[in-house]
Amino acid sequence: MDEASKDERTLSRGYGYFLKNTFATKKNVFMRSIRYTILSALLLQGIYIAVDIMEGSCIKEKFREFVISNVPQMNAYSSEYSVLVLDNARIHHDKDLIEYIESFGRRVEFLPLIP
Repeated sequence: MDEASKDERTLSRGYGYFLKNTFATKKNVFMRSIRYTILSALLLQGIYIAVDIMEGSCIKEKFREFVISNVPQMNAYSSEYSVLVLDNARIHHDKDLIEYIESFGRRVEFLPLIP
């Protein structure tokens, strides 16, 4: 389960390479636009079991609602579809949410940190 977002600034780079001893410059037309976020839950086979697209950024409460609404589709641990794998985004580290999921016999695992 994870989230991603997009707006007009998504493809803008903050850093780049230029000639030696010269500042890199880039001219952009600044345009603030609507940000969209997609929350998705998918199986190891790549099949989506749930998708939610929202306007704006995803906050902990929205993520919690999405997870809680999809926990019933999971099985008890040690059977198929019983482990929820999350990256280490701050909104994923919700102690109450993890306890809620584990109270149904499901398991939560976090991806390892990338050095």
